[in-house]
Amino acid sequence: MTIRLLAPQVADAIAAGEVVERPAAVVKELVENSLDAGARRVTVEIRGAGRTLIRVVDDGSGIPPQDLGLAFQRHATSKVASLEDLRRISTLGFRGEALASVAAVSEVECRSGGARVRIRAGELTEEGAAMPVPGTVVEVRDLFANTPARLRFLKTEATEQAACLKVVQGYALLYAGVRFELLVEGRASLRTAGDGDQRRAAGAVLGSEAAAELMTVDGDGVRGLVSQPRLSRGSREGILLAVNRRPISSRSLGYAIEECYLGFLEKGRYPITVLDLGLDPGSVDVNVHPTKREVRFHDERSIFGQVQRSVRAALTQSQPYRLDSARTAAFDPLSPRLGAPVLHEAPPPMFAVSSKPPALADGPAGGVLRPLGQVLEGYLVAESAEGVVLVDQHAAHERVLYNHFLARLAGGPAASQPLLLPETVELDPGEAAAATEHGERLAALGFEVQEFGPRAVRVLATPVETPAGRVVEAVRELLAVMVDSRPQDLVEKAAASLACHSAVRFGDRLDATEQRRLLQELEETQNSVTCPHGRPTRLILDWQDLKRHFRRNY
Repeated sequence: MTIRLLAPQVADAIAAGEVVERPAAVVKELVENSLDAGARRVTVEIRGAGRTLIRVVDDGSGIPPQDLGLAFQRHATSKVASLEDLRRISTLGFRGEALASVAAVSEVECRSGGARVRIRAGELTEEGAAMPVPGTVVEVRDLFANTPARLRFLKTEATEQAACLKVVQGYALLYAGVRFELLVEGRASLRTAGDGDQRRAAGAVLGSEAAAELMTVDGDGVRGLVSQPRLSRGSREGILLAVNRRPISSRSLGYAIEECYLGFLEKGRYPITVLDLGLDPGSVDVNVHPTKREVRFHDERSIFGQVQRSVRAALTQSQPYRLDSARTAAFDPLSPRLGAPVLHEAPPPMFAVSSKPPALADGPAGGVLRPLGQVLEGYLVAESAEGVVLVDQHAAHERVLYNHFLARLAGGPAASQPLLLPETVELDPGEAAAATEHGERLAALGFEVQEFGPRAVRVLATPVETPAGRVVEAVRELLAVMVDSRPQDLVEKAAASLACHSAVRFGDRLDATEQRRLLQELEETQNSVTCPHGRPTRLILDWQDLKRHFRRNY
């Protein structure tokens, strides 16, 4: 389509705003233009953290020579023409103000279709013919040279450079079918294959070891990758969300992802995700924020559920933590990769197929654990077809009980045991109110509780799993959790609290029968990779690693 100035009523309906606030914003707008032009190869070069030079070269459809000058006028675009188009936007750009905003604060040269224009501080200084090139070449020099006040608001060169890198990395992950190349000060910082393999693109951005820890999400309109619980980060920077491959910021959907990892990650740890929601363009409004980063959904609750169902389905594929003492973490905390992901509590796992010991070669499947004993009165040692397995007895029992308590709160049968001597628990006003308000939940868990004055309750019976000596502590903590939890988190947090107070502890010596029963229950439990607080329940030392340490070749 030819480029034209938008009609005043269309331009006025656009949430206009200054889109160039830092070099990364220029990179974002130019890369989006390349992708909208159908480019299959995009090369980005930055120098001086983007203030000296930003060059974007693509092989897209290009700009017709007669439209090249018009493209740099405000609200000139080929992507929308009417208000109806604005309601069903399927392109990354649509406002027709990016090139004009960039040209207003820099010197820009653009070559496309055998034509060339040069603009400085918003004024056309030169135009004419140029050597024909496939696609478009845009060079932005001396950014903010004519607006020195903006330079003072830029951060350090390293920070601005990292922001530019993150923009390109995000699009490289979402557009695996496009070959991206990023040059920083003349050196290649990123190259993707552009073959459509998202996991390979993730390997180029995050590193091959991190990419091997990502699980595929494909269902319910949500596609992408999410990390195993054993791969996590200390910030939310690794969570990439997109709608129709447009990167977005959404606190609601970010929370939906974090909620899926409750019970898989410790507090303060966050997953790595690359998720794209395929939605009807008419069901999402992208014209609500000047930088197009935020969007508004017509049915956010439904989309929230789609994300959660898809991520939770993927998490059922989670694998146990593996102990690989032969290698150390290969992630550099100063790397420009997306926040340099680190493996949680263990070095990067090996994914080579493990050889089985002769005694188990024709035995049961790798999931069956055979107890070998207990060490430090806190860890169980077992073996399986995969290798030697070390089990944290408290974390493992927590996970087993947590799943039991969740099932009861969902309507499953409750097993109680009466106390020989009822326990009296003194409560503060909030806890006393919670005991009354959540009486049905307490009963579902297996507690029989009676009011005993204005500030106390009598516990007549408890769940069969809760030791009698821990009743007072368990009830008080359970009610405190009910007081402090949000309604959507209450069930999970209540089950986790009770499981923690009911599980075997470090220092509890288990006989052979108890060890066998706990290992069997762990193997029968869903999502048993971690305890409800996100700590690993077990570590596996691969048989091949064991042989290597002892220099055995057979």
